[in-house]
Amino acid sequence: MKKMELVELIHAGRFVSRGRGRHITRIIDSYELIFVQSGTLEMFEAERNYAVPAGSFLLLHPGLRHGGLSAYGNDLVFFWCHFLPRGVERKARLEAMDTCRAVVRPERMGEYFQLLLSELREVGSGCSADLLAELLLAEAERISPAAEADDCVASELASRAKEYIILHFEESLSTAVLGEALHCNPDYLNRVCHRSWGHTVTEEINLARLRYACRLLSQGKLSVKEIAFESGFNDPAYFRRRFRREFGLSPAEYRAAHSLGHVNTA
Repeated sequence: MKKMELVELIHAGRFVSRGRGRHITRIIDSYELIFVQSGTLEMFEAERNYAVPAGSFLLLHPGLRHGGLSAYGNDLVFFWCHFLPRGVERKARLEAMDTCRAVVRPERMGEYFQLLLSELREVGSGCSADLLAELLLAEAERISPAAEADDCVASELASRAKEYIILHFEESLSTAVLGEALHCNPDYLNRVCHRSWGHTVTEEINLARLRYACRLLSQGKLSVKEIAFESGFNDPAYFRRRFRREFGLSPAEYRAAHSLGHVNTA
């Protein structure tokens, strides 16, 4: 039986505002889950701003600069916990999670946080604390029946996006162009596709181009520069970097290893 990958809790707490100060600006090396119990928390992460109302969560990511946008309100109360994923699959699930939205069962979320803080006061609470942190994330991931219906629509949109990419990757294609073709907001499209595929629209476009480049390299008829342009890459140097990053070989090395070649017969 495969071992379930959980998260490792680092620490957690509950913040009650006194009506002054704001969240510090910093970069941390762990994830942080914030659940607002009352008031509104205004924060930014990288280039995105958030106003997190009561009953909603915010998931902050390692390596990204975040901080407060305004002073804490008098009525602001929120729980927080810092944690790290154990394993690649758990990290992928975290990266696919919504960054900020309302919790389906806010009362239960608050209860779990209270239980976690109580557990942390006990000696040797490491394992149970990790399990409670995982329970909090499961609660954050929970979606309502209406949202499940929306997910069906989102899955269909992601499928249509992939079909369009397969047909048009050689063109000047981007998330904005794809959003216009599918009549939807590019940011929404990117979120939907990331949730469905585990990577962005731009990454999927590049993967389609690289797969096509592999076919051309195996045929051995065009130069690497010509293949870069034929596959939709405008910069041959960027094409070479992306190719090596994806396959661990340069285009020339891939061609040598996978060329169809020619067989002479008597």
